[in-house]
This record gives sequence, C-alpha cells and structure tokens, in this order.
Amino acid sequence: SSGINAEYGSEERRVPEGKERALIGRRITDDNMGIVSTTRTIVACVSALLVAGGVGFSLNAYLLYLLRCDLKRVERELVLLRATLPASTAVAAEEQPDGSSAREDEEDEDDFQLALESIPSQCSIFQGPDIACDDLQCLADLSALCRDLDERHDKLKHDQVLCRESLVELKRLNGEQSVPQLRWRLVRVMFEIGKHQSRAGVSAKEILLEGLGYAKEAVEMGENNSKCHLWYAILLGDTCKYDDTKTKLTKGMEFETHVKRSLELDPYNSTALHLLGRYCFEVSGIKWWEAKIAVTLFGHVPQSSYEEALEYFLKASDLNSEWTENLLFVVKCQVALGRSKEAARWAAKIKAKPVDPDILSQLESLQL
Repeated sequence: SSGINAEYGSEERRVPEGKERALIGRRITDDNMGIVSTTRTIVACVSALLVAGGVGFSLNAYLLYLLRCDLKRVERELVLLRATLPASTAVAAEEQPDGSSAREDEEDEDDFQLALESIPSQCSIFQGPDIACDDLQCLADLSALCRDLDERHDKLKHDQVLCRESLVELKRLNGEQSVPQLRWRLVRVMFEIGKHQSRAGVSAKEILLEGLGYAKEAVEMGENNSKCHLWYAILLGDTCKYDDTKTKLTKGMEFETHVKRSLELDPYNSTALHLLGRYCFEVSGIKWWEAKIAVTLFGHVPQSSYEEALEYFLKASDLNSEWTENLLFVVKCQVALGRSKEAARWAAKIKAKPVDPDILSQLESLQL
C-alpha cells in the first residue's frame, strides 16, 4: 500500500483513474500471483526435505501441507481476479473532459487478441456456396443481389460515406427478407464501418457489438452457411478487445469452433484459413496467467504451435497471395520459429505490394 502511494501519489494524494487504475490493478495482481507461486515452490521444497529427512507425516509436514492447500486456493482466487480486471487499454469515451471519443479499440499487445485489420478483396476470391432458397425465382433474384453487393463492397473500404449508405440499404433489405445471405453481408459492412471509425480515432465498440448481435442471428438462420460462421468468428475476434481476460478466452474457444465449422462447409476460404492460423498463433504465445485462467475455466489449456499456425497462413497465401495481412503473419511465424532468412524473404514480398500503413508499421517493428 505504501509503495503504491509512493509511486502514484502526490502532495494531493491523487487517486489513479480509468486506464491507469486498471494497469495498477493488473500489476499488483500479477505481482501477488508471482509471490504466491514462489512461496508454493519453497513450501514444496521444504516438505520434500522433511520427508527425505525421515520426518514423514509429522505435525510439521502436515502443517506445511495445509499451507500449500491455502496457497493454492489463494492463487486460484488471484487468477479469477486477474480475469475480471478490465482491458488495460480501454478508456471510456465519457471520461474525456472535452467530450471527444477515446481510442478504446486498440488491443493490448500483451493480451490474447484475434482482431482482423482487413479482409481480402470480396470480388476477386471464390465466395463459396452461399445461396439457399427453395423458390427458384427467389434464388435468381437473391443471387444477383448478393453478387452486386459483393462487387460494390471493395469500394467501401476507402469511402466511409458509401459504407453508411450501404449500411442503410442492407438494414432495409434485412427488414424485407430474413435470410442469412443478407444478414452476414450486413455484418461485413458494420465491420468496415468499425475500421473507418478506428482509423479516425473514434470508438468502434458500439457498431461492432451491434454487428456481433447480427452475426449471431446469421448463424442461427444459416447453420449450414459457411459465411455466417466466418463472420460470427470475425466479430468475436474484433470485440475481444473490449473484454476482460476471462471473456476473451471464452470467446477464443467459440471463435475456434465457428472458424472450423466455416472451413468444413467451405475448405477453400482464405479468410477462414487465416483466422484459424491466428487462433493457433495466439494460443502458441499464451501467457502463463492466461493459461492458469484457461485451466480454471475449462480444465485444460488450448494447445497449438507456431508451426501449425504457419501451415494455415501458407494455405491462405496459396489461395490469395495478395492479402498482405496474411503475409505479415507468415513473417511473424518465421520470426517466432527463429527463421530469420525466411522471415526476410516473406517481408520482401510484402514490401513489393501496395501495403496498408498499419501493416508496414508492424512489419518494421519486427526489425528484420
């Protein structure tokens, strides 16, 4: 307590607020978890020495056993407390004194994250099976409408006004027809609006959470529609940044389930392959306290490797070699595996293409 006051206090004994308070809480919890873990190790060593010395199950050994049980209980409670702390980078818009919106949609680099920065061109890739309608005329009309929406979608990435107009149109169409093909396309537009808002420094939380609700409806409408599962997974990943660690890990499990279902229905979708690679990549780098939370919640820690993640990214690249975000994760996997020459070779491929500034910034941070 005195240490905290010394570091964060002042003559007025300022009380930390918002993001700073969350960071302090996380640091204190992590420090205590480390202390408890170290103490458990010491107690275990002392117990082993007592047994080795012939003390066996004496009173001292029994008391040490009870202490170990108490320490284990305290550690479990600290893990759960760590999971309930708010995301350290989330700063509510209402906390801004001038009424401006805060950038609360930037992920904490130390946390489990699955958000996409972009999606591949929607008119240059194979869209996979999507139409399901018993009425042949409905099939023809719906198919033509969906093709038109897909052809226009790429322009939305660069024009926020068109995005808003498309959102109004798709909400109207979804009001007229409750079909999964239109529902997931509405979610896709909301995803693009969220990206526009993020780049403008405006919170995308509201539009993305609304999109997550529509994505869930799409899955309920189209259980056998690959894109419904794909876009539900994308929105699960994109909204993780607003959640505590416990919810993030829960969403991560659901994310994996829907991406795999999407691939079962459409094995040649580069976006789904990339998303599964992202899941494997994040699981491979899972933090020790995240692993503790996973064990507490699910009874096991998700397992994967950078090799497995790389395999999915390479498959996605075979299907769509122009998607620079996917290529970036090929580079990240090569770096994680210690393959600097391969990482540099793939980095050169990215630099030879038109690159989003955010992708280029991440690439440069790898210092190849």
